[in-house]
Amino acid sequence: MIISKTPLRISFVGGGTDLPSFYKNNDYGAVLSTSIDSYIYVVIKKHTKLFQEKIRLNYSEVELVDDFNEIKNPIIRECLKFLNIDDYIYISTIADAPGSSGLGSSSSFCVGLLNALYKYKGINTSIAQLAEEAAYIEIEVLKRPMGKQDHYAAAYGGINYFKFEADGSVIIRPISLSRNKISMIFDNMLSFWTGLTRPSETVLSEQDKNNSENVDVLLKMRHQVDDLVKMLSVNTTNIKQFGALIHDGWKMKRQLASQISNNTLDHYYEIAIKNGACGGKISGAGGGGFLNIFADKKYHNKITHALVKEALIPFRFHSDSLGTMVNEIE
Repeated sequence: MIISKTPLRISFVGGGTDLPSFYKNNDYGAVLSTSIDSYIYVVIKKHTKLFQEKIRLNYSEVELVDDFNEIKNPIIRECLKFLNIDDYIYISTIADAPGSSGLGSSSSFCVGLLNALYKYKGINTSIAQLAEEAAYIEIEVLKRPMGKQDHYAAAYGGINYFKFEADGSVIIRPISLSRNKISMIFDNMLSFWTGLTRPSETVLSEQDKNNSENVDVLLKMRHQVDDLVKMLSVNTTNIKQFGALIHDGWKMKRQLASQISNNTLDHYYEIAIKNGACGGKISGAGGGGFLNIFADKKYHNKITHALVKEALIPFRFHSDSLGTMVNEIE
């Protein structure tokens, strides 16, 4: 039995500049993100021939098929085709967070599945290869309107500056922070599950179409990545400064597409600000998922009480320095 463990991620700034429609026409895109201590697990084993079906899949649905071309789950189907695996096989997944919640779950799943399938075939592969091949499957094969940031965040883990060059190459710069600086971010971060989900493609397809009109905003968002890197290098940086930069980024991101936010999400965010938050953003492409709020700890009870009254569910995330891992159990 093979088990892969791949982290989900939170993107701080730069999201949207990783779309090819931007970075191919504006020199480069950039994102600063972190993996978190919530994961996608993929379990793979040989499927015994005692069962009638050749392939058994267990995720949010159950699929029993005899040929990988019959598989409904697009990522599983294309990963098996990509690696030319036509065996009796059992694949199961477990997630620490709901899908379509803005934490990069589909990309983490694709990276983790490829990692486990390579192990199943007895082939060693690099982190860079996993990230690039997962991005290829989702962007080129499945034609999803998305960038590469989630695949690289899942594969590498930790807090990273990702630079997406015009030629399609990616430069990875790990951001090494002291324990105190990591605590400054995550001990002062509150995350709330909104209960709202939306496939990221719905939001990103509109954003992708709008990118030529939003170049000035996206250039400012790209510049924010450098600003945040510099800010995190200063020992005296506090959560008020960090949150203010995230706040400015969220205001810009809301301009990129009509479905990134809505009256309900704006209402939640305004409640947090009125109760002491210095900044925040909706996770991922937007439209729902987790509302991540940054505020001095002295305001946490007040903010939490106000948002719980709105039926939001508080949840704690922490940073995780590990990317995708795979283990084999005899």
